[in-house]
Amino acid sequence: MEKKAHLLLAGCVLATLIMFLVPHITKGQVQREGASAGTPTGGLENAGWELSLRPGGQDGSIPEVVVGRQVVIRIRSAAGGFTPWERAQLVLERLRSAEQQGIDPAGIVPDFSGGEAVVRAGDMLLVTADRGTARANSLSPPELAFVWANNLRTSLGARPLEKEEALRAMARGRTLTARASWYGPRFHGRRTANGEVFDQNLFTAAHRTLPFGTLVLVTNPATGRSVVVRINDRGPYISGRSIDLSRAAARAIGMEEAGVAEVELTILSR
Repeated sequence: MEKKAHLLLAGCVLATLIMFLVPHITKGQVQREGASAGTPTGGLENAGWELSLRPGGQDGSIPEVVVGRQVVIRIRSAAGGFTPWERAQLVLERLRSAEQQGIDPAGIVPDFSGGEAVVRAGDMLLVTADRGTARANSLSPPELAFVWANNLRTSLGARPLEKEEALRAMARGRTLTARASWYGPRFHGRRTANGEVFDQNLFTAAHRTLPFGTLVLVTNPATGRSVVVRINDRGPYISGRSIDLSRAAARAIGMEEAGVAEVELTILSR
């Protein structure tokens, strides 16, 4: 009986040692395997936004901000005293800061700051939609900000904004009702009042008093569609009409066939 008691006691001690040692051995193995595979040993709690920067374009000269595997922003122009690469690095740092602050991706929106179209994450400025990059993409700066904001939102799991929803939010309700017409083929290729060559396929407009370069959001209530135009010409000079849209702009809001329509105008920047 005494021998059996000793054997039973030894078995209990051995079982206790095994229960204590196995989890620690397993944990050590996992840590070593993770390290050998290049897994970071710290900051895993903030690793949800897989952020990186890479060269893009045929010659690798265009910086691309990447979230996961999706290119969300390509910066093609210098602005604010920063090169495209410096600007892209700033965007990356701001995104990391937004993640660390726990900002909801649904809070990433296009907006205006100091007359410039920008993308914000909550109250944090992420990037300015510069004119050079917008022009390279055949967009206005507000439209580029809209595209960039949606790229960021979808890459981080938030729903994309509808274009009209975003533009009207940027306008913050500062609208006025006006009568619009459009012009096209007869003036295509001629000089506008600011010296540009008029292209009926671009989103531009003529106005009697607004400064050249002013961006105006034009909404057709009848269709619910909106477009952002840039003022580069003077007119219209027919009584009762306030703005003359390019053919492309009129088509975008569904008033090309009607020729004249009551619209809502919102001055976005001057």
